[in-house]
Amino acid sequence: MEEQIRLSSREVVRFRQRVLKPVFVFSTRYADVLVVPWILKSETLYVYFIARMASLCLPMMLAVLGYKVEPVLRSLVGKPEQTSFRAAAARVNLGYLMISGAMALFLIICAPYLAKVIDPEAREILIWLVIGQSAPVLFGATGLLMKIVDRGTFYDVLGGITALMFLVGIVLLGARDGIDVAQTFAVSQLTLAAVSALLLTQCGIWPGLTALFHNQIKLY
Repeated sequence: MEEQIRLSSREVVRFRQRVLKPVFVFSTRYADVLVVPWILKSETLYVYFIARMASLCLPMMLAVLGYKVEPVLRSLVGKPEQTSFRAAAARVNLGYLMISGAMALFLIICAPYLAKVIDPEAREILIWLVIGQSAPVLFGATGLLMKIVDRGTFYDVLGGITALMFLVGIVLLGARDGIDVAQTFAVSQLTLAAVSALLLTQCGIWPGLTALFHNQIKLY
């Protein structure tokens, strides 16, 4: 009987990890995609989706970098001396800043051409979506570093809270066009990154370029 209870509890844990958690993370990271079909007209909806897909180029590039540096950060975070880990984290933040800044600039340059091909509203929607996705420019690799310092679950909870803030903002603003949705979603993304960056300072990790002023990295 006890073995059956243990097995059932393990199955519940596995179900949470394999099904519930991915669904929760997806719904918080793409809350705007789940909402827009209910509030946008069909002629505006496809414009928003195209702009949203274009903005995903930025997190995809950062995901590749995160995949490369995560094993190194994990090997350093377990050491008693945290100086090397903090220096590595600062370098990763600087790398995120440069890559996301360059990709964001590229997308903003492409926005007018997208507006000509698709719709004039696509330009503003894409720019606001890029602003939200460009949080690493200001705050660094917050999602990756929160996971590395064993605060990944808390980061997911914060993501849920900011997604709820986004939904409340949509209701309060009475958003009826893609620009309002993109602006509100950008605010929620920047809020998540700012709060996470503030929490990471407790681990001695300074966000973005501020690491330069705290002797975390050297440029020579």
